[in-house]
Parts: sequence; C-alpha cells; structure tokens
Amino acid sequence: MPNRDEHKWLKSMLEELITVADLARHWNCTRDYVYRRLNPSHRQFIPHKRLPSGDVRFDMQELVGYLKSADKPARVPTSGSTVRGGIVMTRNRDRAGTLLVHGRNRKFWLVQWPEGGKRPSHKLGWCDQMTGSQAERAKRQWMEKINQRRELAGDSTTLDGFWQMHYWNKEQQQSGDELVTMRPSTQRDMKCAMHKIWLPRFGPRNMDSLKTSEIQKFLASLIGPRGEGKIGRQTALKFKSYLSSIFSAAIRLEAGVLRNPVRSVRVVAEEPEKPRTYLTPEQAVAIEEKLTDHRHRMAWKLNVWAGNRCGEIRGLRWRNVLWDLNTVVVTESVWEGNSTPPKTKKGYRKVLLTPNQMAELKKYRDQNHPDAGPDRWVFPGKRNRPLDMGWLMSKHIKPIAKSLGILRVHWHALRHLNNSLMLNEGVDVATRMDRLGHVTDRVNLIYSHSGDAAQLAASGAIERRLEAARVCLEKERRTTPQARSPLLTVTQTVTQNDGTGSNH
Repeated sequence: MPNRDEHKWLKSMLEELITVADLARHWNCTRDYVYRRLNPSHRQFIPHKRLPSGDVRFDMQELVGYLKSADKPARVPTSGSTVRGGIVMTRNRDRAGTLLVHGRNRKFWLVQWPEGGKRPSHKLGWCDQMTGSQAERAKRQWMEKINQRRELAGDSTTLDGFWQMHYWNKEQQQSGDELVTMRPSTQRDMKCAMHKIWLPRFGPRNMDSLKTSEIQKFLASLIGPRGEGKIGRQTALKFKSYLSSIFSAAIRLEAGVLRNPVRSVRVVAEEPEKPRTYLTPEQAVAIEEKLTDHRHRMAWKLNVWAGNRCGEIRGLRWRNVLWDLNTVVVTESVWEGNSTPPKTKKGYRKVLLTPNQMAELKKYRDQNHPDAGPDRWVFPGKRNRPLDMGWLMSKHIKPIAKSLGILRVHWHALRHLNNSLMLNEGVDVATRMDRLGHVTDRVNLIYSHSGDAAQLAASGAIERRLEAARVCLEKERRTTPQARSPLLTVTQTVTQNDGTGSNH
C-alpha cells in the first residue's frame, strides 16, 4: 500500500497530465487514433507516461512540437494527409490497388488505385496472354512503384515558394538555380509572366492542389481583343509554356508534385491568319539613303544583305569578318548588354557576301575605324558597348519611315525581306536555311547541304534585286520629284510553308 506522501506525489502529477480521452478531444480524433501511436515503432509515435495502474497520461510540455502554434500559417493538407487538432498527420498506408477486367471483344487486365479524388488506371496486359496469378503479380509490382513515387514526393510547396526557391528571390534580387539556365530574354519574359499573371492568381496555392480545369479557365479569360486589355493566343501559349516548365522542374526536383496539370491545358482555336505587312526592296533602299550616320547606314545595309537577327548584328566583332574569304561568321549575340551564343545550333554559321558588299564594308572600316582591333565591335556604341539597335530604330529609322509613308518597320522586317528576296530569285531552301540559321526537322532537308557557290549566288541575287530597286526608285524620282514613297505593301505571305521561318 502506498503511504500518504506517495498519494500526494501521484495526485500532483496527475493534475499536470491529460488522459487519452482529453487528447483525443483536443485533437478532434478518436481514441484508437491515439492508441495506435503509442507503439514506439510507429513513425508518428506520441511520447507518453504509463502509470502503475496501466493508465496512459500525456505531458502537454512534451507535445508542444506536435501542436501547431497560433502564429504560424496553417498548412494545406495534401491528398495523403489528414488534420487532427491543428496538426498534419500523414498516412503512410500503401495502396493495394484493384485488379479489374475490361474490354469488349478482347479482355485485358486493368489496375486502379486512389489518387486524391480520382482513380487512375493502368493496363497490365491481355487476359489471353496473362493468367490471374501473373496479373496479380504485375499489379503488386506496379503499385510498389506508385507507392514509392508518392513517398519520394512528400508534401508539395506553394507556387510562390517554389518560384522564390529555384527561380527568383525577390528579397535578394537574385536568380535561382533554374532561372540561370535560361537565356536572358527568356528570363525577363518568364519573370514578367509570373509576377503579373500566375503568382497573383495561384501563388499562395500548393502546387499539387492546382487543377487543369481552373488553369485552363483562367487562361481563357485572358484571351481577347487587345483593345480591351486582353492578350493574344500566341502570348497565352507562351505564358502556358512558362508555367508548364515550372511544374516539370518541380517534378524533376521532387518538390512534392507528381503531375503537370498545365500540360493538358487547351487554348482557344487559332483564328485565320491576317494579311501581314512587309518591307519592299524599294522601301529598304529609300530608308538607307536617308540615313546619314555611317554606323547606322552600314548596320542597315548589312542587315539587309545577311538577314541576321538584331542581336547577331550587335555581336559582330572585326575578327568575325574574314576578308580573304568574303565571309562574315556569326558566333555571338548581344541582348540588353548580355553576350550570349546564337539562338539555335544552326545560328553558328557563315554568311558569304559579294566582292562589292565586302568592299563597302572594308571602306566603312578604313574610313571610320582604321585602328580597331579584332575584338572591337563592328558597330560600336557608348562606353565600349555595341550600338543600341532599339535606340537606332526608334530615334532614327522609324521617323524616316514615317516621313516616307511607311506605316510599320522593325529590325525583323529586314530578316523577312532577306528571305523573300532569296525566295523570289530562286535560291534553294537549304541555302536560305544556312544563311538565316533556321532549324527544321523536314526529312527532305536532312541531307541537303549548300556550298559556298550557292551562298555566293544568294548574295548576288540579293545585290541584283536591291540594285534594281535603287534604279526603279531613281526613275520615279525623276518623273515625280515630289511623290511620296508608296505605303507598305500588304501581301499574304513571302515565304513558302517549308519550315524556313520557324526560328527567327
């Protein structure tokens, strides 16, 4: 029999402890739920004290780590979790799956398993080729993979948290390990799309809670007339690809995401293509003659001759000009002060020019940059940087084009003009692809290779067409000195649907 002092000690201790019923009521769960976690081998073992009588008591001080504090935001439970009194308890029960037989004419074995609110399925094999025991064994092997994949994934993070962890840390203004792998132009566009479109709408949500239907509905609400503040279909596809790449990265980095809901999103049907506007050779020559600065004029002419991308023109150095071979080699692109490789693998290329074109380029160097080293820019700007092509277009070329009656002009229009000139002069598609750095997967172009003679013929065709435009323009000026240049020509297309314009 315990003495009086032992009774006092036991009474004081019991006043500080709670029973199983109290804990179950506090956590809003059953008593069996608590009793199952009293086993030391349980992964969610609950520390407790066992009295001499065998009753179980819990010390609230020891359960502090199991309870959610009021100052922390509540977690959104995943499909494999349950909430008990403010804490998230993860169920680790393996799913066994259900073996079914489906098919009308020919029967096949099918396994189904629960995945949140859905029941995905997987075909195991044909009934006439697999016995029941073999199908049962195949089902167990498949469900082991499913259960293992769920354990590796764990609890997912929010879209905003994953973006800050792997893409862009807003507080430190620093790019993450995923964003630095992209081109500078893609980094800027992706940050703009996420901060203005996706994060305000889905940022606080857990990534595994996002559904295809709500993403598709939200994206469809953004598409519409641009006059009403909406976006076009191509812009919506770009926003979709950015979000899809983030989900793919979350799956690859095992951030608790098992599927990519963006991949199944459908965008509204494409509308009939509207007639496009392109520069004519006469308009290109007219703009060239109005440019007074030697750098501006040569940059315009070289872009018409070679059809390079805007960043490739900025990235030209004098070492890229091979005078003996009449060749300009493209190895670098400059975009917003960042020096990067060309856009595609075929962007590393050589462009042959005619002797007259090379003579004009040499005259430009001898008169303006006679002491320039091989690493200096062909078109230098301020503070040892290449010429700002955007500034040149907005401050010089567009005002000239407006005075000539040309409604719209941009650097990429010269790339279209170069391609259309070669097409109209009968230059084969492989040569055009090599000069412009296009990539295609057409089977009939895999073994097509253009030599230097074909490239030289292409440059000669461009030169002849531009010279003919110059002569035509001079005749018009003689007949009508005060006549304005014709408006921008509207045509349905200038390139054949042969893949030559797929990568600009």
